[in-house]
Amino acid sequence: MTKKAIGLLSLLVFVLVSCNVQERIVFNDNMGGHYENSFDLSGMMVMANEMGAGASNPDKKKTKTDTVIVFADLIREHKDSIAGLPAEERAKIEMLKDFTMAMKMDEDAGEFIMDISKDFVTFSEIERVAYEIDQVFDQAKNKAQQGQQAAGPGGDLMSMDKVVYTFENNTFRRTDPKSLSKHLEDEGILKEETRIDLEELKNNLEANKGDSQEDAMIKGMVGQFTQELEDSTMKLEYVFPRKVVSVSPEGAVISKDGKTVTFEVPWSEIMGDTTKVLENFEVVLED
Repeated sequence: MTKKAIGLLSLLVFVLVSCNVQERIVFNDNMGGHYENSFDLSGMMVMANEMGAGASNPDKKKTKTDTVIVFADLIREHKDSIAGLPAEERAKIEMLKDFTMAMKMDEDAGEFIMDISKDFVTFSEIERVAYEIDQVFDQAKNKAQQGQQAAGPGGDLMSMDKVVYTFENNTFRRTDPKSLSKHLEDEGILKEETRIDLEELKNNLEANKGDSQEDAMIKGMVGQFTQELEDSTMKLEYVFPRKVVSVSPEGAVISKDGKTVTFEVPWSEIMGDTTKVLENFEVVLED
């Protein structure tokens, strides 16, 4: 089985244990605002304990933690050691300065919630926030490896599906990079690093043509667990400073005041990928 198949199978296991994800963005009049992504990993933690150390050692002391990591403070506290890192590593760490990560884990109560947030002044600061959150996860995993257990059970599976956020001509988009060129009128509005990532993605897709047999196998595995996947959801909520004219895909709900859009979809529909429900989530605002 290739790395792609292994990765997707890991993702399947990840969602089968009722991982619920909620993404919320509140925009101000200048399209700056507050980004937040919450992960309920409680089911994963319970399963990990049942299959791992908790099952073999019932007397093991249960983990209980409630912590908040403000990356700006962390960077400031370790500025001397960060200064000695290679330029590429420094850039990755300094990129996290606007993030806050809150974690609440209580093994006795079967609760594991992770919340990642970021305030942003301009829209471009969240263009590639999904890529940046992977760096946040990496920091959590590093702390876990140092014995601080910040990432908790399942740390190796923590990653973000890559999406790109854009805003042009009063239209907000949350788009899968593989289909961005179909929906975005001007790729020139993207950051250079995003354009580089897109070019690399196109090359990889071209190189990996012919994996249809593997894709069919993975979709077959997904089809066997439809009911379990129904219990795991992705919820999107976006609050805008102006009224919404239209939204796609179907099923998205516009609030009574016309400024908030919510959309909740089970992972079974996302992973089945028959309708490409989250290929391009698009909201058009009034002038």
